[in-house]
Amino acid sequence: MIECGREAEVLDAVAFGRWPAQCDAGLLTHVAACAVCADLVEVARALRDDCEAACREAPVPAAGMVWWRATIRARADAARTATQPITVVQGIAGASAVGLTCGLASIAWRSLHGTATDRLAEFVAHLAARRVDAAAASTITLEHALMVLLALAACVVIAPIALYITLGDD
Repeated sequence: MIECGREAEVLDAVAFGRWPAQCDAGLLTHVAACAVCADLVEVARALRDDCEAACREAPVPAAGMVWWRATIRARADAARTATQPITVVQGIAGASAVGLTCGLASIAWRSLHGTATDRLAEFVAHLAARRVDAAAASTITLEHALMVLLALAACVVIAPIALYITLGDD
């Protein structure tokens, strides 16, 4: 037999501390005759005894210690609540700084682009006069483009890091 119909009743009696003193005679005789319920009583009593021993041995902190910990936790919660608006403002400031930096970089690029175009034209004319290969001019242009791309990539990498540091909780 794997299961018994009175298994739940036996488990309740042991779990609530009624076994065997406060149980009816029918349940006691059933446990004596049923191997499944007898095993259940042994295991449940061992677990209940272990639980009671652990409860008796558990160190209970002093009331002053509990009060002090609750006060510290309340202060920490209040400080966290008070700093939330500041954290939001810092995040907005960080995002604004990144946006402003990108905008200034764009303006600087446009202003340099006009003079750079003139310089590039002069350079190409100078190269044409010297009959230098046009591939050298494209190589120089690509070198400058690489620097601009690296600067933009650095901004793309630095912006999330700055936002993480700004918005991260301490």
